[in-house]
This record gives sequence, structure tokens and C-alpha cells, in this order.
Amino acid sequence: MNKRKTIPQQNKVRSILQQEINSCCPFCENNDVGHFEIHHIDENPSNNDINNLILLCPICHSKITKGDIPQSEVRKKKLKIYSSTPEKKPTQIFYINSNRAPSIMGNNNKVTIKNVKSTKAKKSKYPEGCIGYENLKANYVSYLITRYHECKEYEVGKAQMNYAMFSSHLKKQFKIGKTRTIYNVPVERFDELAAYIQSRILKTKLGNILNSRNQKIFSSFQEYKKDQSGNYT
Repeated sequence: MNKRKTIPQQNKVRSILQQEINSCCPFCENNDVGHFEIHHIDENPSNNDINNLILLCPICHSKITKGDIPQSEVRKKKLKIYSSTPEKKPTQIFYINSNRAPSIMGNNNKVTIKNVKSTKAKKSKYPEGCIGYENLKANYVSYLITRYHECKEYEVGKAQMNYAMFSSHLKKQFKIGKTRTIYNVPVERFDELAAYIQSRILKTKLGNILNSRNQKIFSSFQEYKKDQSGNYT
């Protein structure tokens, strides 16, 4: 069996795959993207070519690993996603940092004029004060959940994995309602949530083995922030 390895620049790859599916599971249209997982279409964890990867919700990912959704259907879905993604044409953009009406500029190129001061950030689907409102912390929680799934998969095998079970457990542990997600946890409890998931990783069979050998199992939040700043190792 091929040994699972961390995907190089995983968070960048995840962002690309999330854009491909428009933040919606291509099989069931679940939009709780914080829990989504990267699937290797050919089942080879060493083949990290972007054309071999697809982002899925945990339930559909579990169906694929159990064979309920055949590999041929996954390939067709990836091809459909790829073919329906519009090709981006190069555009020359001039940023005008001014409160006054912008001047017209151009040299036969398509010109997009933006007033930098008036540009609005995309609204988060999570209210301010929740972990989901702060992208870096939400992504770190997602990263830890993925590491837990990887370690648990080593323990029970792909066929027996229930990827949604741990998310449900976390919601119960932190008293989150059925209609909400773990990212609705107040940001003040971020350290508590991260520490709890880390402890669950260490309690897995693989986590225990690696920890006894003083091998790194997951990045700390500080290491993760450094990774996100572009210092990928």
C-alpha cells in the first residue's frame, strides 16, 4: 500500500481545488467547505498532479473510498469540472488609489480601473467572533482535522473510515448545534479547540508511534502561520 504523504504546498493546492468546484461538493452540493478533503483520483497518494486531485465533502470522500462511487465517475466529474472552468484571459489592470473620479488610461489593452480605497472584502459566511470568520485560524483547524483523518485511516483502513464522525464528535464536544459547524466555535476557544484536536491525533495508533519516536506529526499554529506567509518547507 502506498504511504500517504503530505501534499506539497497543500493549502495553496486546496485553494485552487476549492475554486474549481466553486466551494461546493461536486457530487452532493454540500457547501461546508471547511470540512472538505482532497482525494487522489487514481488512489496514488504520491501523484499530486492537480489533474489527479479533487476536493470533496467527507461523506462523498468516504463513499468513493468504499467504492459506492466508482473511480470512473470521479474521473468524469473532474473532467466536467475542468471543461466547465472558464479560461481566464490576461487583463491589464491599473490600480488608481484616489478618491476622485478615475482618469481613462489605455493602449488598446482592456483596462480595468479599480478604486483601491473603495474595494470591499468578501463577506464571510461566519459571523464576526467565530473561528470561521478568521481564515487563518479556520484553515488551521481544517488542517488538524485532515491530519487526524490521515492518522485514523492508517489505524482502521480506508474502507472502514467514516470521515464525518470526527466532525460530529467535535460539534458535540464543543456544544455546537446541528445546523452549525465547528467553525462557529467562538474565536476565544481557538487554542482550546486546536489543543483538543492535537490530543486526539496523538491518541491514534500512528500518532502514538510517531510521538514515541519524537517524529513530527503536525505543525503548531505558529509554524502553520509561517507556512502561509510563503516560507514553505
